[in-house]
Amino acid sequence: MPTHRYRMKSSQRAVCLTLTIAGIFMLLIFWGGVLTGRREPKFLEMMFPVVYLVFAGTMTIRSFHNQVALSESGIELRNFRGDTILPLDKIKGRRRYFSPGDDMAPGIWHLVLESNDDRFSKLDIEELYRFDDVFYRWFNQLPDLDESDRQHPKTSNFGLV
Repeated sequence: MPTHRYRMKSSQRAVCLTLTIAGIFMLLIFWGGVLTGRREPKFLEMMFPVVYLVFAGTMTIRSFHNQVALSESGIELRNFRGDTILPLDKIKGRRRYFSPGDDMAPGIWHLVLESNDDRFSKLDIEELYRFDDVFYRWFNQLPDLDESDRQHPKTSNFGLV
């Protein structure tokens, strides 16, 4: 299997880029008015566009930088925190869960790959990437740990004295 690289969805990138452009316009309007003498400098009006632009710019860089790569040897998640690689022979199985959003952000599905080796951490991938049929066929052929947990519930002695 050749390496398949998956980037964030175009819609995610477009939204982030639009927010960054809006931040640049706010910065030009607020700071331009102060620099030309048409506005009185007010701390919050001066700082809001800067903070907003830093946030939107970070999200834009994230949307263009992050990627998932699936190869013959493993799966790699590249993000701001660094690159995380999970070899294919160290994958115990898969999970999938929904993280509900709130008023500010919609909910998102997560694809989780759990490791059978403590030296490798699990991969928790937000389903914001443009995954194709090759990825989903590979992902769905892994053991479903959620289904396994439903069929074989684990007993707990937590809290017993």
